[in-house]
Formats: sequence, structure tokens, C-alpha cells
Amino acid sequence: MLADGSRRSHAMKKSIWLICIPLLLTGCDFENRVPIEMVSISRTQTMVGEKSLESTVSFDIGSLEIAGEPTAVSLYSFYLEYDKAGYNPDIQYNTALSGTEGRFSFSLQSTHRLGIRRERQNNRLRLAFTESIPLNLKVTTGIGDARLSLSGMRISRIDFESGVGGAKMSSYEPNPIPCEYVKLKNGVGAIDAIGLGNLNFRELEFEGGVGGANLDFTGEWKQNADIRIQVGVGGVNVRMPREIGVRVETQKHFLSGLQLEGFTKRDSYYYSENYDKAAIKVSVQVATGIGGLKITWV
Repeated sequence: MLADGSRRSHAMKKSIWLICIPLLLTGCDFENRVPIEMVSISRTQTMVGEKSLESTVSFDIGSLEIAGEPTAVSLYSFYLEYDKAGYNPDIQYNTALSGTEGRFSFSLQSTHRLGIRRERQNNRLRLAFTESIPLNLKVTTGIGDARLSLSGMRISRIDFESGVGGAKMSSYEPNPIPCEYVKLKNGVGAIDAIGLGNLNFRELEFEGGVGGANLDFTGEWKQNADIRIQVGVGGVNVRMPREIGVRVETQKHFLSGLQLEGFTKRDSYYYSENYDKAAIKVSVQVATGIGGLKITWV
């Protein structure tokens, strides 16, 4: 049984909520203050002698699609649909090195005027890059799905960081040029990377978050490579072609699991059965967290 003081305190708190809730609901009509205003813009940048392209894409919220552009006329093109009342695009292009290096930046960020709304509209960006010249690409996403289709593109370097939502990166065709560095980082959502072997990379780094990851290294391998994998909370599944020789070095966390089929331990390393005879060799450094890592041969 409650004491008199406790009953009075409980009654007072209840009265305050009964008074404040209607005021909050009636006094904060953000829908009328900041109405949704969906608009769209598109742009194409003509190629005028650029020999390479460096691009930075930051997309706070919405659906993002990036693919190659087969025509040799345009350097890049995009179509953006967004809520003008809540977001602001910042799009810039310039050149360096006497016009031979193009620099393209795209950012869509919140204006912090969203408030509370009954309806939600999804920002959408479709971005296409030329397949004619080398591309150094950095992509950072916030909330939403992201799809990067790199088939046909000349990727010299790529840095892809996903936030909350699903992310997929694929390369179904061999990269015509060597890729110096690949970095993948996922946040809360899962990430699927398919055909990583086609990227023709020298160095790949993956940093896991809460979501799980599927790293598929199938494709046309042309050189030896170094891979570093930092496992987060979500586990990492690695698919590796049988003809690739793999050496694994790991620091195993006591909460994590490491599943290596067809490997033999020598000193502090794990070697695949074909390692000594393989034409292409890959070194994998694994730092495991709570999630586990599994390598499957395909």
C-alpha cells in the first residue's frame, strides 16, 4: 500500500502528463510548418579531355544506385529525386592537372527542418560514371539502401562505407586496370560484395559493424593480393575460388568462431592445401570480434 506522499506524487505526475501530452500534440504541428516538397534534378557532364576521375559521394538518407555509363561522351550523369524541404544537395565539379583529372563531389544532407510527419518520402539518386577512364571512388551512405554495380568500370581505387540499411557491391566483369586499394565498411545493415576477384585489387580492407557481411572473391584474378578483415558483431562469410592459394593469420577472440575448411596450420599461419602450387596467392589477416568468420571454397 502506497503512503500518502507517494500517492500524491504519483497523482501529480499523472496530471502533468495529461496536461502536457495534448499541448505537445497540438502545439507541434511540424507537418504544416515544413510540408514535403519533392523535386528532381538531373545533370550530365561532358568529357572534354579528362584522363582520370576522382569522385566523392555522400548520401545521408535514401536509395542510392551507382553503375557504369558505356558511352564515351559523358564523364558522369545523375538523376536525383529528393525532399527539398528537408534536404540540400551540394554538387561540384572541377578539374586539376591542366584539365586531365576530373573531380566530382556529390552530397545530400539534412537541413534539420524535418520535424514530425505523417508521410515519408524516399530520396533517390541514380548515378552513372564513364567506363572510359580510371575512377577513384569514395561513397558514404547513412540511412537507406545502396547498390554499387561496378561492372565495366575502370576502378583504380574504391572506398565504400554503408550506414543503416542494406548495401550491395558487385563486379561481374574483370576490371581492365589494376585497383590499388579497396576499402569496405558496414554499419548496422548487412553488406554483400560479389565478384571481388574481378576488381583486380592489390590490397583490400574490410571493417565489420553490427550487420553481417558476405564477401565473394570469385572473378578473374590477375595478381597476388593482401586482405585485412576486421570482424565486428556480425559474422563474415568469405567465398574463395579453389584455384587461389590462401594464407590466413588470425588473432582469435574468445567469443568468436573461426571456420577454415581445407587449411593446415604451420607455425602461426593457416595455409590452404593448394597454397604452394597456386599461381595466385592471397594473404588474409583476420582480427575477429564477437562475430565469427568462415571461408568457403567455390
